[in-house]
Amino acid sequence: MNRFLIAKIPCPKFCLRPTVMLMSFILLLSLWLITPPAVQATPQDLSNSELYAVLVGVANYRDTSLNLKLSARDAQDFYAFLQERGKLFKKTHIRLLVNEQATRENVTKAIRDDLKPAGKDDVVIIFLSGHGGPDAVRTDEFYFLTHDADRENLFGSALPMTTSGLFKGIDSDRLILISDACHSGAFSSALDKSSAKAADIFFSVFKNLQGRFAFASSRPDESSWEDAEKFGNSTFTHFVLKGLRGAACNKSSNGVITVKDFYEYVYQGTRAETKGKQNPQLYAAKGRADETPMFRAPVYNNPLNIKVYFMTQDDDGEVKPLTNDSTLKSGQRIGLGFQADADCYVHVVWWDSNGNVGRLFPNPKLTEGNGEVKAGVPLWLPYKQGKHWYVLDKNEGEETIYLVASRERNPKLEELYTKLKSSGLEREFNLMGIEDYTVPEKAKQLSGKDKQQLFEKMENQIKVVGADSAISIKFKHVAP
Repeated sequence: MNRFLIAKIPCPKFCLRPTVMLMSFILLLSLWLITPPAVQATPQDLSNSELYAVLVGVANYRDTSLNLKLSARDAQDFYAFLQERGKLFKKTHIRLLVNEQATRENVTKAIRDDLKPAGKDDVVIIFLSGHGGPDAVRTDEFYFLTHDADRENLFGSALPMTTSGLFKGIDSDRLILISDACHSGAFSSALDKSSAKAADIFFSVFKNLQGRFAFASSRPDESSWEDAEKFGNSTFTHFVLKGLRGAACNKSSNGVITVKDFYEYVYQGTRAETKGKQNPQLYAAKGRADETPMFRAPVYNNPLNIKVYFMTQDDDGEVKPLTNDSTLKSGQRIGLGFQADADCYVHVVWWDSNGNVGRLFPNPKLTEGNGEVKAGVPLWLPYKQGKHWYVLDKNEGEETIYLVASRERNPKLEELYTKLKSSGLEREFNLMGIEDYTVPEKAKQLSGKDKQQLFEKMENQIKVVGADSAISIKFKHVAP
């Protein structure tokens, strides 16, 4: 569904979240009301900075006709990410408000109280995901629609972004608002005209603001895309999280991501993914985006390297390497060993030609270990009180095994298996030397087109989660 207080358009599987000038305008207006600090920031590694954040996502409204799809999930994923990477800052103070928690009272209190202690050198992030809109009668008054918003009485129920004291008193020289909130383009022509005129005024205001930065998910006249199947987040939020995770840190030796680096990455990624239909916007004083650090990412001297050995054993006990050119018969045994050159988190997933998916590691029923791998320690799968083998079942076709690793714990990787088997397909595993482990769901026959789509989905998911290393092998499985 589109994020606007008037539109009542159902959200299809792949839908638009038309981002509008509206929320960009809301952010501009909000930032204009923030008293800018007098002292200018200088680049630093941020290790002595504290992180303050208020993350708001509203997908479920008291007025159910306003309900959205991914707004709450976007805020929750942002929260999980900041919790994970908080160790890179001196200290973190993060407040998450989603759905029923995101009332007008709670959001106002969080912004006013939770962010007030931030110092000049601290980083402040405000993330807003949901509906935004102007009052239908007084078009110069704009609101962020909290969970308890009443479209007939926004003045008394929604968060007024024109309240002069809302952001006052935040001293940080790095205050960043990120808006993935939008409207549907269903404004009357009068409201559209009013919004455009007001936005022009505030664009000029930002030329004089210091230490205040606003990111909007698109230009005022564009739509904002979301695809729950592909990213699990809006396209814009996906690149926001991936950029902060380290993808935007390509010019810094100490892991610092400047406002400009971040914007360029999110802009290029979103624009490419939407084929130029969506162009995120940055609003900042001239020259300040280049020099202002906003986040930190881990820095490693070398890429993560993992040595992986795929092996097969025949009925005579002879062990041979398993390669992409191999052809194995039902009943033959396979196993894999791997060793990482640095501490990391590893996930191993097996897909067959029927689209059945199973997780080899971590999986306490099949092997030892919880996914955390220490540098230089060799592991063999399956291993449970001894070295064993997986045994190929009777389902012929192409078998594919993926090993995906990340230096830091990555919630997206941890969710990968759940997403892949969400269709109800889960493969059986037979283990040589251990009691068979069999899941109840039997193999289902899929068309060639369906099989291809499933494999493409797997490949895409690996790209989406931002793995530091991904290795796969595909081999043929035939009848005896």
